[in-house]
Amino acid sequence: MTLEQGAYLAEILGVIVVVVTLIYLSVQVRQGTELLRSESRQALVTNDVTSLASNFENADVFAKYVAGNEMSAEDQLRMSFMFALDLRNREFEYFQYTNGLLDEQTWLAYRHVILINHSTGRGRVWWDEIGREIVDPAFAKLVDKLLVNAKPDDTYKRMATWANG
Repeated sequence: MTLEQGAYLAEILGVIVVVVTLIYLSVQVRQGTELLRSESRQALVTNDVTSLASNFENADVFAKYVAGNEMSAEDQLRMSFMFALDLRNREFEYFQYTNGLLDEQTWLAYRHVILINHSTGRGRVWWDEIGREIVDPAFAKLVDKLLVNAKPDDTYKRMATWANG
């Protein structure tokens, strides 16, 4: 084998090594992306479980909210904490969606909670007085757009009366 043939062979082997390396890196990136999506999904579920547990512990406040009864300062604080927790969850989900880690259908399902919480009279007052100031400005604009023509959502009322047929 001549020196020139050896150089060609080395060049071919170099190209093969580069191609194999690129394939390997591509597989690693894909696996990393899938792992990131999985971890993101787990964080979403954990956030929702935390929020639901908090809501369960404060069912009396939701009953007052649904009935339109007067709420004490303590009730309003508890409701504010629950709204803030839910709003932060939606904000997190929104950014997961915009970063491509959450599909649109799932984001729209999560987004509906914004309407559940803030399309009613009390929910809108909370959003205007408190909520808008505690989230990212881009997310606040999205919520404002969502609420512009939103009809009051009755999910909490339906949750409190579903067995009464």
